[in-house]
Amino acid sequence: MPRRKKSEEGIMDITRMAEDLGVSKTTVSRALSGNGRVSEATRQRVVDYAREKNYVPNMMAKSLVTKKSYNVALVFSRQFSNFEGQFLRKTITAVCDVMARNDYDVLLAMVGEQEAQPMQRLLVNHKIDGVILARSLERDPLIPLLQQSKLPFITIGRPVDPTVLYVDHDQVGGCRELTNLLLMKSLHRIALLGGSMLYTVNQTRLEGFRQAHEHSHCKIDESLLFLELETDDLRIDAIQQAVARKADCLLCMDDHVAMLALNTVRQMGLKVPDDIRIASLYDGEALLDCTPQITAVSFDPELLGKRAAQQLLAGIRRQPVETGTLLGYQVGLRTSTQT
Repeated sequence: MPRRKKSEEGIMDITRMAEDLGVSKTTVSRALSGNGRVSEATRQRVVDYAREKNYVPNMMAKSLVTKKSYNVALVFSRQFSNFEGQFLRKTITAVCDVMARNDYDVLLAMVGEQEAQPMQRLLVNHKIDGVILARSLERDPLIPLLQQSKLPFITIGRPVDPTVLYVDHDQVGGCRELTNLLLMKSLHRIALLGGSMLYTVNQTRLEGFRQAHEHSHCKIDESLLFLELETDDLRIDAIQQAVARKADCLLCMDDHVAMLALNTVRQMGLKVPDDIRIASLYDGEALLDCTPQITAVSFDPELLGKRAAQQLLAGIRRQPVETGTLLGYQVGLRTSTQT
């Protein structure tokens, strides 16, 4: 075997890997990509050696051969661009982890609710192989754009179009179960506080709320539905109105609203849970240390991001994938002080 130059001794590429392992470059390429016929023993041997030598593939050269960019876009609404929501941060991290393990980079794209131009640029310039929409809107302009492009994409959240690939938690089931629990405690004047109904996550939670009342043969007081609350001023005003209308429970669509409700009713001189109950349809970390503890529905944002990334990769690789994936939930019965 010819002696390597000193300048080449620290470089690990497919050619050198093939020489060291005594196999062909084609075998190494197939083993690392997962495509083509290679025995499991050989594949594992190549993968283990690549990991031992800290092999990093030349993605530019690979993209020239495969005609892929090895980038995916993760799209989220501009109003959440401050990343204050822990759910979004954990979901993004899980997506990036899965993609990194598959030699993909993630491009974060901020768009307005009815904005399409950032996505059009990515498509026109062929910068991405697939898209994860980290939001699901009732009339999302990106969905017809992506359908027309034929690019694989998936939404996080149940889309209106039943043909669109998506992954979501069972928002309807979680909201229905928590509402049923509250109704069983003889709380029949439940005020529901939520955000924009343009987002399907809020629509599905409202659906679960209504289903629980129908199942229990309880009529909803429509004056206790406070929706489209997009600022804290609107939320505080809604909380005060709900108390004035004799609500016995404030059911909040997320942990931020729940904490705001807890602080607001305290400022009004009310005790929780003696004077009024509070529950949340998302059990974020903000609720973990609050006193009293708040009954909530727990979802797994990391699992959500992981599944979305895995489903998109399957689509990019033209592997069979289910149109819709619903993940489970847990109702936080750890809050014995309120229930």
